[in-house]
Amino acid sequence: MTTIALKVEVPIACFRQSRAREYAETYPVPPPSTVYGMLLSLIGETDRYKHCGTQLAIALLSKPEKSIVIRTFRRFKTKDIHNPKNAKPDYQELLTNVEFLVWVKTDKAKLTLP
Repeated sequence: MTTIALKVEVPIACFRQSRAREYAETYPVPPPSTVYGMLLSLIGETDRYKHCGTQLAIALLSKPEKSIVIRTFRRFKTKDIHNPKNAKPDYQELLTNVEFLVWVKTDKAKLTLP
């Protein structure tokens, strides 16, 4: 088994909850699927199933500050992209100064990272 540890610092983030609709709530920590996707993007991997079985451990280093902003969300109600019915102001939660460690543990025989 091979283990890699990474420190991740994100100045502003929103880990939108799946059940959030008009009010865009955020999870207080990044979900494992988000971290996995971030790591795949980091190495340029486009096949999200290629590294199935990889184990992740995530630890927050700081408690992020939560703020609420009002912004324009686009939801397409009509075909005309510029139609004012498609844009609506809504609230969104944002986290600032997110810092966490992530340990990636994988079978060395399956290790295909560049």
